[in-house]
Amino acid sequence: MKKMNIEQIVKLLGKLKGSRGTWESHWQEVTDFVLPRKNTVLNKKSPGEKRTWQLLDNTAVHSNELLAGALHSMLTNPDSPWFEMTTGNIITDNDDQVRLWLQETTRDIHNVINNSNFQTEVHELYVDLGAIGTACQLIEEDDDTIVRFSTKFIADYFIKESRSGKVELIMHEARWKAHDLIEEFSEKGMHRDVLKEYTEQKGTEYKVVHCVYECAEKYYSVYILPDLNHKLKEETFNEFPYLTPRWSKASGEDYGRSPGMSCLPEIKVLNKMNETLLIGAQKKVDPPIQMPDDGFALPIVTRPGGINYYRSGSNDVIKPIFNDTNLEFGYQAMEDRRQRVRDTFYVDQLKLRQGGPMMTATEVLQRTEESMRLLGPMLGRMQSEYLRPLINRVFNIMLRKGKIKPAPAAMKGHTLDVRYSSLIAKSQRLADAQNILRTVQAVAPFMQMDPSVADNFNGDACARIVAGVYGFPQLGLRSAADVQKLRQQRAEAQQAQLDAAQEAQELQNAGQMANITQKVGANG
Repeated sequence: MKKMNIEQIVKLLGKLKGSRGTWESHWQEVTDFVLPRKNTVLNKKSPGEKRTWQLLDNTAVHSNELLAGALHSMLTNPDSPWFEMTTGNIITDNDDQVRLWLQETTRDIHNVINNSNFQTEVHELYVDLGAIGTACQLIEEDDDTIVRFSTKFIADYFIKESRSGKVELIMHEARWKAHDLIEEFSEKGMHRDVLKEYTEQKGTEYKVVHCVYECAEKYYSVYILPDLNHKLKEETFNEFPYLTPRWSKASGEDYGRSPGMSCLPEIKVLNKMNETLLIGAQKKVDPPIQMPDDGFALPIVTRPGGINYYRSGSNDVIKPIFNDTNLEFGYQAMEDRRQRVRDTFYVDQLKLRQGGPMMTATEVLQRTEESMRLLGPMLGRMQSEYLRPLINRVFNIMLRKGKIKPAPAAMKGHTLDVRYSSLIAKSQRLADAQNILRTVQAVAPFMQMDPSVADNFNGDACARIVAGVYGFPQLGLRSAADVQKLRQQRAEAQQAQLDAAQEAQELQNAGQMANITQKVGANG
């Protein structure tokens, strides 16, 4: 894209708003039934206003929360490392200095992310992703926590995709008060209307548009006041500060689609069925009644303990009507619909089997891997559109702030890459380690017959591979130089023992020869 001025940004913003009108009505309907606390795409709500008044079944709401929690624990678990830094070269990674630096850098990045507000903001991102299909998160530099995360809502931002399928432009729209503008951008160069409002404090809010777009291999960031035709701030980034993952995406569309959209018909039918069933249950408990048009003293009393009077000698009684409603069938039909909604959100697939015998860690990883295969396409998109750009952005911010230690000389000419440590990745690497162990066990009988068979294996390399798979810290391993030195010292000690034993044997033999000589001389 070419560099844009204020007029071009405002014009493009209007075009983006107009092109997503059909999306907004769809998002409003989805959020009404799946994410009611954010159902303000078209219908604006006041703070504290009821959002669930039209919702009669919360299966979709609960399922979306479960999906968000599962993604959080499996992709970005705060209690365990979910990524590792690597050079992409096994030989270089196994270098002791490189491996130590990679592990220390990974730990430092994890600490920075976990000490920020990432964990609270990423959960909102997963919630938006499951319901709306498109999520957005801004990563900014922070003087206190190094990085600061902010998840944006779909109603406030607009995106534009390049021909390669990558988001190349995003505009975020918000309303700021005068004191917030002064605090963020300072009084210098501020528009006179804002300065006047800052002095008078009338409570006026100003529309602020933040536009970030790719231009000449850089990312331009511009803050403007479109209604006042005023530029607040302009700067460039080396990385795109906004991350916009999408659950799935149709060709030719910029915004993503979600499980909430897929099962929206089921959710609406389930909501309507619940309404009908509640009416049926009410009729069952408090049915309408029929009675003859005469012979009774009105009004009819239906409360507990109520007394109704009728004409003496009459055989007519008050009877209920429509009291044969089959509620069980309705409950069964609703449960079938609920199960379809849960399946769409992968609820049962992401939950480990409850009860039964205890499982080993390997069995847990294997079952988790089988369940996560269903999320394979989404996980691949998450890695390319969210996780990798996130780590790259945080790493570069830390690098600019001097929070990354200098790399060892062995890494010269290599580029850094990311290896994910999610449950799937761990289970796959665990299988590699088990393959090594099974191979050694299978070959053990041949080693007993011929010890030279062990020459086929590089024991040091196998030990380091297994240690890496199980996440053994580099500080707990001796370096290759230390191992060589230790083996040399052990060999020298063994040789010294052999030399001492040989010398003692020679002295003993010499003493025996002397005794024999003396005896021969005495006998002669």
